[in-house]
Amino acid sequence: MNRDDKTVKLVDKRDEAQVIMSKADADDEAIKEKLNAVFRLRLLYNTGEELWRHIGKSGGGNNSFGRVGGKDAFLRKAVYHELEREWYDETGIILNGLLDAYAQAAKLMERYNPLHEDEEEGVRIECCEQIVNVCIFDDEITDKQGAKMRELLLRLQEEDTYCLAVLLLMLLGVLPSSFETRQGDAKEMKVKYEQVYNFFLCVCHRNILFVQTPRMTLFHKALKDSEEKLTRIRLVKLTVDVLCNLSILASTEQITETGRRGQWDQLSPNLDGYWFGEHHSEHRPDYWRVEEIMSGYLFTHYFQKEGENGKLHQQEFTISFYSNEDDYACVQHPRSIMQWLNNDKLSKEDITYPHFVFFGGDKPTKIAFESFMMDVSWFRPMRLIRAKDDWMPPTEKGMEVINDFEAYSYTFYLGFEAITPDFISVKDENGKSYKVSVSEHEELRNCTLNDAIGIITWAGKRYIAFDHLMLYLPIEE
Repeated sequence: MNRDDKTVKLVDKRDEAQVIMSKADADDEAIKEKLNAVFRLRLLYNTGEELWRHIGKSGGGNNSFGRVGGKDAFLRKAVYHELEREWYDETGIILNGLLDAYAQAAKLMERYNPLHEDEEEGVRIECCEQIVNVCIFDDEITDKQGAKMRELLLRLQEEDTYCLAVLLLMLLGVLPSSFETRQGDAKEMKVKYEQVYNFFLCVCHRNILFVQTPRMTLFHKALKDSEEKLTRIRLVKLTVDVLCNLSILASTEQITETGRRGQWDQLSPNLDGYWFGEHHSEHRPDYWRVEEIMSGYLFTHYFQKEGENGKLHQQEFTISFYSNEDDYACVQHPRSIMQWLNNDKLSKEDITYPHFVFFGGDKPTKIAFESFMMDVSWFRPMRLIRAKDDWMPPTEKGMEVINDFEAYSYTFYLGFEAITPDFISVKDENGKSYKVSVSEHEELRNCTLNDAIGIITWAGKRYIAFDHLMLYLPIEE
């Protein structure tokens, strides 16, 4: 090897070392920026002193992390990743992702901020309501909104929930709108929590089903905590959770109002048969009969009350299963038939949305219902186990059955007769035909021969039922 070859190799190694050092320096700078952002935003703790005390260092100023450990990049990296781990365990938030969302929200604020700093609170709330209505409830963007607001709404529809949450909190004036903030310590956090809670309380009154989402309940409980526990990161987490709750409920609202079930991946596993409840025994029956119906499944609960030997109580519920970002079921109390037949909104007392888990493939052997949203007393979290095919229920052995929901019982006769461009014809069980004009109900134009269309009889009254559309037209005899 000649001298020139050695020189080239030395230069190559030196260049390689410089590249490695440059990358290490860049990584260290990125960590310093993140640590300083956490400090300036008072994201994890309400005061800078609390943060310094937590990591066991003394500091001050808005760029103090540049001096932590001097040039010891390892220490800075360790501090950041430990904070990231701690707060993930505490809140489930990935700190790195939150800082990215914060940075994106800050850019959107700088570019599109539709408000002036001195804008009244009512105007700020109205602006935030528009954002929630479009991004969560899928309302249309209209010309009534200004050009800047329309552009912002279009951008926000592409962002994730964390970015949306941070932007809302910025607009409400409870989070700094920039990483370069000089606000200092976070103060009066209880007041700010109450401000955000009250905002969502107004938003939730859009629909009676939204008023008592689980995360709103947690939010309300948080208002009673001490000031030091009411941190900005926790406020972001509560906001994100409420938005996610509302998004899922809004999806279900659209299902029930427009009948667009297919868009939400309604599931139809083989559930027909008998299922044992967790407390079932041969001496004290507690089981369910499941039948697939046009709109989902009919779950009929049979159980024996203590001291009532020889008698079974019966309760029926309509359940449909959906898979979106979450797997959840829509469980309706039979009392809800009154709301449907009167074309009223469902009462929050008559519907619940549990998580569900199927075990065993296309023909599940177990079903788990878990608490998720709009908990009610009449349908609790539980696990069901499929009975063997040859199992004989007590009802076939002569036990007396008491229908607890007799007042809400109804019959459905499937009687779809014909469909034309002008009308839909439905025939009842006696052969009498009824015609419904399509021009009076535009949604009927999408009906097919496979839809659940027929006659419902309830409390002596009869209705032409378009069950898949939740449309019930009284028959005037």
